[in-house]
This record gives sequence, C-alpha cells and structure tokens, in this order.
Amino acid sequence: MDQANRKMYNEALELYEKGEFKAALDKLKRVLKVYPDYPDVLNSAGLTYSMTGNFEQATESFQRAVEINPEYIEAYVNMAIVQNEQCKFEDAIKSFEKAAALETKEKGISPQLKAKLAATYAQLGDTYYELQEFRKAKEEYMRAVEISETFIDIKLKLGKTHMQLREYNDAEKLLNDILRRNKNYVEARSVLGLCNYHQKKYDAARKHWQEVLNSDPANIKARSYLNMLKEKTDG
Repeated sequence: MDQANRKMYNEALELYEKGEFKAALDKLKRVLKVYPDYPDVLNSAGLTYSMTGNFEQATESFQRAVEINPEYIEAYVNMAIVQNEQCKFEDAIKSFEKAAALETKEKGISPQLKAKLAATYAQLGDTYYELQEFRKAKEEYMRAVEISETFIDIKLKLGKTHMQLREYNDAEKLLNDILRRNKNYVEARSVLGLCNYHQKKYDAARKHWQEVLNSDPANIKARSYLNMLKEKTDG
C-alpha cells in the first residue's frame, strides 16, 4: 500500500475509534477502490458497516477478507458476531467453528472464543426450544455445555429440555450438578423439585420446593408446586 493510502487507512481507524463511523467508512471505501484485496482494510470496513447497521455489507466485507486470507481468525469472529446479531445462528456457528479450528491450530482455543461459541450454540438451542423442537434444542445445548461446562445457565436450559423429553434421570443428574456448583440457584432447585415430582419422588420434591420458599418466600412457582403436591399426596 502506498504512503498516501496508508495514511488514509490510519485516519479511518482513528475515526472509527472516535465513533465517527460514516467518516471512517468514506475513507475506507476510498482505500478499497485502489486496494480492493487488502484483508485488513476489508475487515475494518466490515466492522464499520456493522456499526452503522449495514449487516449485509459487513458480512460481504468479512467474507471477502477470509476469501483472500482463509486463516484470518479475527475476520471469522467478526463475521460470526454480525451473523449472530441477525439471528443467523447456524451461519454464526460455522464462522465461530472456523475461527476456533484456526485458533486451535495456532495456540489452542481462547476462553473468549469458547464463550462466544457456547453462547451461539445456546441461542440456536433457544430458537429450537421455542419452536418445541426439543431434540434439536438438546443437541445445541449439549454442544454449548461441552465447550464451556461452567456455564450453569446453559446447563439449566439443557436440564429443562431433558424434562420436556421426559428424560428425567438425565435432568436430575444435570440439575444436581448445577446445585453442587451453586447451592443457592433457586430456579435450578425449583426445576429439580419438578423433576423429582415426575419421578414420583415426592419427599425429595417437597424438600426442594420448601428450600426454595425458605430462601425466597415470595416464589409463586414453588408455592404452587407445593400446593399441587399436597393435592396429589392427600388425594
């Protein structure tokens, strides 16, 4: 890149850092007219497009960057983030996985990338769960947990999915693991009580729901569950 365009590119980066995205984009476009095949400039343009809400153009810029440099990890990650913003979770997962494969080849996947990939799997799982496609939801939640097993919120979602599939033993095991990590996780304890109820472990269910009420007296779910259990056992 010649000196004049290098200067313009650096000015564009400074404008981006200041939040002056339109001005930054104008300069990046001028540089790309002369040097259309510079991955770093394309990646910067993609970031700037994304900040202006032009996600399609952002994705095109990132895609062009990785076509020129297939090992451009940062561009894959940026593209995945934009795809995730558009709720294109399957595309985002592919981009994250590509970045993860490249990063692993270099030095091992970073915790930051693990977290982003796990969150994207979980979001796709949420979509399937809302559509009541519970087996597909389970697959995505399991992928998320496999990558980052310390994310207990995702484990809870997986536990609820096991419940929907009547896989009560799997749900119980997972929920107990969550509570070993955080014994004060009220929602997990409430769901575990419901799991025990479906397994006809009524004493265990009562114990968990009573513990929820002890820590959260205003918990409507736990009170309703206890009333349900009372009607069941008294009847």
